[in-house]
Amino acid sequence: MRVGIFSNVRGSAARFAPYLRFEHDDIELIGLPCEAALDTMETVKKAKCEGLIYYSDHKEGEAFYKALAESGVKYVVTCSAGYDHLNIEAMKRYGIKGANVPRYSPNAISEHTVMIVLALLRKLRTQILRVEHGNFTTTGLQGRELRNMVVGIVGAGRIGYTTIQCLSGFHPKAILAYDIYENHDVRQYASYVPLDELYAKADVIIFHCAYTKENYHMVNDEAIQAMKDGVVLVNSARGPLFDTQAVLRGLDSGKIGALGIDVIEGEGALRKSSGSQKDVASDIRKLLSYENVIFTAHTAFYTDQADYNLCETTIQNLRQYARTGSCENELIRE
Repeated sequence: MRVGIFSNVRGSAARFAPYLRFEHDDIELIGLPCEAALDTMETVKKAKCEGLIYYSDHKEGEAFYKALAESGVKYVVTCSAGYDHLNIEAMKRYGIKGANVPRYSPNAISEHTVMIVLALLRKLRTQILRVEHGNFTTTGLQGRELRNMVVGIVGAGRIGYTTIQCLSGFHPKAILAYDIYENHDVRQYASYVPLDELYAKADVIIFHCAYTKENYHMVNDEAIQAMKDGVVLVNSARGPLFDTQAVLRGLDSGKIGALGIDVIEGEGALRKSSGSQKDVASDIRKLLSYENVIFTAHTAFYTDQADYNLCETTIQNLRQYARTGSCENELIRE
């Protein structure tokens, strides 16, 4: 199978080539430039690609998938767990199958999240800024200990469960979990509670839930007011879970005591030259004007082990498609 990889996929073809380990492998990787839409489709057609490794910061419309199908593409795989950038309905309509990488390294995101929590509780950003300017005073730097705090986890799936395990080693006062699906393993470390109870009781609230249209801006003015004064919020999941303007108001009033985010709504615009880019950049500048905010560059997932697992499973998905026409990580099932 000839598989195209657009140049906007990090590492392009060279990233995945080492995972073609078999002498007579079924996969041939073809690097494709990202150009204007029509030029791109012509490139795909000329390359005679049957498969595509695809990732994007937005969801393409029906015309894109129609053109892919007409170019001979039968399989589109994403090298990520999230697949909201894929237009599943359009893929069904044009007979294109697709797969993702549902599991790669919960530890990567969990460890990053715990790092952010500890950094916020010990006012690490303020300390770094002061030391960089030769200021070694300790005024205002008194931290807090997790063992004296109640931690809430919103979204207790694989990643949330791993974070709960990590946090349990710090012996917090309590760990509360909220998820629409409950898991026996989580109960070893945490107590399931309704979301409003978690908001009311938790000193630290970590978001690991998937993004859906139902939980868009679940952290809004009303939700923030339901939380404890000085609450510490951490989002290592998806940007649109948080209403950025509401969060800014919470920081300004002091209702939010500290904020850690690895994602922000509209972050895809930062890679483009557009008016929306200016809006997101302005929000980021406002957020970073608060020393009790830590903002990382959507790197919670980005470790050596996670990238190995992402690449390995992506190629395995394509290899299964090439050999059988189906895949265990199939997103589109009859």
